[in-house]
Formats: sequence, C-alpha cells, structure tokens
Amino acid sequence: MALLTAAVVLVAALGLLNLVLLLGVIRRLREHTDLLSERQSAPPEVMLEVGSIPGDFVSTTVDGRVRTRADIPPMTLVAFLSPGCDHCEEQLPELEQRAAEMPGGPEHVWVVVVGKGPETQEYADRFAALATVFVEAGTGPLPKAFAIKGFPAFGLLDQHGVVASTAFGLARLDLPVAR
Repeated sequence: MALLTAAVVLVAALGLLNLVLLLGVIRRLREHTDLLSERQSAPPEVMLEVGSIPGDFVSTTVDGRVRTRADIPPMTLVAFLSPGCDHCEEQLPELEQRAAEMPGGPEHVWVVVVGKGPETQEYADRFAALATVFVEAGTGPLPKAFAIKGFPAFGLLDQHGVVASTAFGLARLDLPVAR
C-alpha cells in the first residue's frame, strides 16, 4: 500500500511539473507571436530614413544626360525597381499612374531600374515618356546614394532635396497630385 501511495504522489508531482513547464512554453510562444506581429506590421526599411539627404552621385540617364544630386528637382518621386521582383511588377501600374499625375512631369519622377542585361530594357522603355530613367547595377551610384536595401523602394524628396517620405509600396507614400 505504501508503494502505491508513493507511485500516486510521484505521478501527481510529474503532472504538476509538466503543467508548469507547459505554461512556461505557452507564455514564450505568446511573446514570440507578439514580436512577429510587430515586425510584420512595420513596413520594411528600404532606403534612407525620412529627413536624410541622399549621398553625392553622378549617374547617366538612359538618354545620355548626366545627373548629380544637385540636379534633383524639388518635390521629386524616386522609384527603385528590379526586374524579376514580383512586388515591383505589382507596383508598375500604380507607378505609371502616379508618374503621369506628378506635378512637374517627367523631370520630377526618377525611375531607377536596378539590374543587368536585357531584362532592364522593358522597364526603361515602359517609363521613358513618364520619367527620368536610369539603369544601374545594384552597386551603382544611385542605389548607394539612397542606401537601397530592398525592392521596390519609393521615396519623395522635398523642395530642399531631403527625403520627405519613403515606402515599400506606393499606396503608403503621400504624393502631391497635379492640379
């Protein structure tokens, strides 16, 4: 009888220990869920922070014009796209619409196609009439000057050439609209 009582006490103790450990695991899972939710709700940082000034650069447009940071007109939309990027592809129609509506016209919309080879030509041709278009490698002067960390990356430069807003998707970017 004493042996049976000892076995019941041991099983009960193991059950309580299991319950305590299970509650600890559940608490940790909730913490991890909260951390993941915060990370997913915050948009990814894809370029310079708001309030930053792009670095110095010298780059050539697809039509042969040389541009520097001093040549960025006030209130300019900059877009960095990469062929083969699914999210970039999804953003193309909206970017075309926004570029067509941008006050100041093509000079106030800079589209930088980042990549190599013939696949960049399709993007460059698509925006030739709507924007000032550049084609550069990922280590080119414009991606470096704007500290590009992912694609697509969109930003708006204010009248002083300072980054006024940035976004991973155009829907999150506040842009002026032509009157």
